[in-house]
Amino acid sequence: MRVLIISFVVFSLLLNGGCAIYEKETSNRGGYLDAVLDDHWMKADSKGMRALRAFAIQVSLARIASVSAKNESDRQLLAIRIGALTKRFQPIYACAFDTNPLGVRGAENDPCFYYDSAMVDYSTGLFDLAMIALPVEDARRLVTTVTGSFVNPINIADLLGSLLQIGKDALRYGRVVGALYRDTVELEVQLWLATPSIDNRPPPFQVTEAHVAALREIYSRRNDDMAAWLAAMAALRGQGLEPMPQRRFFVELGGLMNYLCNLITKDPAALGQCKAGLPKTLPAPTAVLSPSGFVGFGNTGGPVGGGQTGTGTTGTRPSVQPADTAAAQAPMANAMTAVERTITVADGKKLQRMLCVPQSGAFDAATRDQLQNFNRAAFSTNSDQITTNAALDKLREAQRLFSDCSKAGFSNAFEVGLFARYELTATPIRALLNKAINDRTINTEGIAPLPAPKAPVVIDAATRSAIGSLARKFGLATGSEITPELYAKLSPAR
Repeated sequence: MRVLIISFVVFSLLLNGGCAIYEKETSNRGGYLDAVLDDHWMKADSKGMRALRAFAIQVSLARIASVSAKNESDRQLLAIRIGALTKRFQPIYACAFDTNPLGVRGAENDPCFYYDSAMVDYSTGLFDLAMIALPVEDARRLVTTVTGSFVNPINIADLLGSLLQIGKDALRYGRVVGALYRDTVELEVQLWLATPSIDNRPPPFQVTEAHVAALREIYSRRNDDMAAWLAAMAALRGQGLEPMPQRRFFVELGGLMNYLCNLITKDPAALGQCKAGLPKTLPAPTAVLSPSGFVGFGNTGGPVGGGQTGTGTTGTRPSVQPADTAAAQAPMANAMTAVERTITVADGKKLQRMLCVPQSGAFDAATRDQLQNFNRAAFSTNSDQITTNAALDKLREAQRLFSDCSKAGFSNAFEVGLFARYELTATPIRALLNKAINDRTINTEGIAPLPAPKAPVVIDAATRSAIGSLARKFGLATGSEITPELYAKLSPAR
């Protein structure tokens, strides 16, 4: 229920006076609203976490809107408002990862000192969206509470209680709100578990694998014990720790928003505005009723032709793919750890394609060499094995980002690991290369600054040439590949 309530609090909290509000507004980064959200939902002090929490609220409101009893004109307005709000979020997202959206030369990577001002503007938009997404009677109750506070400021605890009651009374979408809350709890769990592999903060703020070991063990049981999740995360927060968000979580939420836009309206103009700037990570929802046939449970594509029916049969049987064969489901050969023995040939070949080695289906010498390269970049270790579930999760995360090494333009798994690790924590490798290029004591060959290539390419020919020139300048016989030695020259502080 909290996810829905937070979006209401965004605007109304700012209307209430009192010493407590003033104290938090002047002493807490993010102000009083941020302090209240810390107490009632996902704790977030960093720019990245506050951005993720805010965007999760927007997605939650869109989910509620997708099942609300609205007419088509209202749904079109909802879609347009969602798209406009996403545009407001984009500078907040850029600031969260230290990409200054002002476009001032020389300030591209400067932290955004105006982050709170942008967040206030976005929060106002969240309130406007809540007013449209909610059923009329609940929106009216919210307006009455808020406007009443202009004349007679009420105690914040009473206001929060009133908003909670609105949520409790909304039986039509109560199950949806409950599901959203449970989903956001699991999102926070995944944030904690993904943090150790990317956390470069100094102690005591750094979250290590030892910190999240208890939470990882609980989550690995796969019994969805929410009470245990919440207790373990509360213990972590009690130690003064906070997870670090990765870009992939924003992409997943954006993909979900893209899907929800399809549920809100079918109007082409409104739908286009709703989806503007959003990634596509889910297929569009399939119509439940289709005049051309039906969709079988075993099919993920379009309607099944032929209308074949029979006992235990729904549509035509999908053909067996090579990945479904017994050989593909056998474990990878030459496994050396318990974790490695859980990897099938089919999955292992996908990992090998990401690691820039031939897809042999075995942990051969080439695979071991590139695993060591990947671990050097991702974990700063020299291991050539997959020893923990966290290490396997990091490999799969890189696989989701760069499924094909050659298509991304990588030459080795060290490059894959670098981009998978640092690009998601606002430490772009291309920025390090450009920093060296802009240093005239290093760049004596007149190498031009490197623009980002068009996806899915990460390292293009110009970048590869610049890498080779820099390596020669540093006296390294590494060719045109990014190696640990070259990276140490580019980033001596790491």
